[in-house]
Amino acid sequence: MARRLMLIAVVFALLLGVGVVAVGGATGTSGQSSSPCNNGKPSEFQLESTIAFSSTRDNPTGVPAADAAEIYLMNPDGTNPRRLTDNAYGDGFANLSPDGKKIAFNSDRLTGKINISDLFLMNADGSEQTFLIRGSSATWSPDCKEIAFHASASGNGTPNRTDPGSATTDSDIFVANVDDLLAGVAQPSDLTNSLDKVDDDADWSPDGQQNVYTAHDVGDDPPKAPFISNTAEIYVINADGTGTPTRLTENTYEERAPAWSPNGSQIVFSCRTGGGTTVFHICVKNADAPAAQPPQQLTSDSYGDLTATWSPDGSKILYHRNKPATAGGPQLWVMNADGTDQTQVTFPPGVNLFAHWGELSVKI
Repeated sequence: MARRLMLIAVVFALLLGVGVVAVGGATGTSGQSSSPCNNGKPSEFQLESTIAFSSTRDNPTGVPAADAAEIYLMNPDGTNPRRLTDNAYGDGFANLSPDGKKIAFNSDRLTGKINISDLFLMNADGSEQTFLIRGSSATWSPDCKEIAFHASASGNGTPNRTDPGSATTDSDIFVANVDDLLAGVAQPSDLTNSLDKVDDDADWSPDGQQNVYTAHDVGDDPPKAPFISNTAEIYVINADGTGTPTRLTENTYEERAPAWSPNGSQIVFSCRTGGGTTVFHICVKNADAPAAQPPQQLTSDSYGDLTATWSPDGSKILYHRNKPATAGGPQLWVMNADGTDQTQVTFPPGVNLFAHWGELSVKI
């Protein structure tokens, strides 16, 4: 998310549909960043902790609601929300680049179908929104050169579900160079290349050596509520695709949307710890823990919690609580990394969800 996050049909049960597009945004300030992508060299820019997220706050009564969802930035305390996309289609799963200059995101503006997404790139001020490739839920490499994402391995796979950013029946994790995508000469590398699994929800490790992702058995993806896939587990694979994926979880319940902690020691994800129709909670597990070791459950709300993402300093976790429309709809919450001090940071009107907590490059 990094995030990013996906992809869970229950999240968008009320947010389905199609519409029409217009793209805009002011030209941003350019210059060197003091990020890891510029070897940490000081400059006239600095990085500020910032949350990218999807929201219907400016069109809370939009029908269908999914096409009212746009991408915004805000401060970590929920203040100063500012809109980056403005169209009649659905935009989501925004992911800030490590240097704080770019945002990769999903959009159905070209497909017209909420569950068939393309990846777009824009400047962090919303300008220069540009098509990259068919796929969903991008995560950046630490050097800002590549993205990993999920997409149909054959190019002809059909969406498993009706939710935004849905994986396809033959979804794998791919890696591609962003400059090559922009130039139209990219040849994405199939990282997982698994015939018996549906792979999605990738997140790149902070050291650039691995990707964590979700995989479930082909055919185990119920198209109707409650959308439970009890074979969905968390895996880790080398970023170059070599070796055999390592399983992080092994149980009889569903896990989704993993994200590395900034120091690479832990992975947070959504899990149905009670199995069956139990709502998702936020869980965490050490990245080097054996698969059979149960994760630590951090939340236990009856509405369910999804798409967790770490603060840049690793001290907090952001997620959305999946409340129904009668209770204000999905909203963003933040808690300490140990699960304490759970605090709501966004409020109606509109829903707020699918967040990525990163850093924004700003002029000093």
